Amino acid sequence: MNVVLVDASVVVTALLTENLKVENHFKGLLKKAESENLRLISSKLLNLEVANALRFGINDDEKCLKVWKDFVSLPIKTYILTKGQLGLAIKTSYSYGTTVYDTSYHILAKAQGATFLTCDEDYYDRAKNLGDIELIG
Repeated sequence: MNVVLVDASVVVTALLTENLKVENHFKGLLKKAESENLRLISSKLLNLEVANALRFGINDDEKCLKVWKDFVSLPIKTYILTKGQLGLAIKTSYSYGTTVYDTSYHILAKAQGATFLTCDEDYYDRAKNLGDIELIG
């Protein structure tokens, strides 16, 4: 079974329909996840990042809560990084000039044998040689 780790940039871009290519790609992943050909995962950090992005991306609280409800129903299993994984994320973020937030998703993907899917072109350009990463958008 394939495993894909999505970060907040992918989820928020798809939920807010900011990019048709990303939205369609994400819908395809969801369809595969429902048919059990794919496992979608992320960091526990995803919930907070998505909530904050929705708060500042949607001007109406009722609409925001509706999109939040859609998000929490998605088949994305979230994981807490271990202390060792966070330590590796810190070290790696220094090596690549990236944030610990972004790097932690990548470290978790590698630990789970997953492909890290992101819309963050800056992170992708800096860390693509770590492998197991795909840029969409």
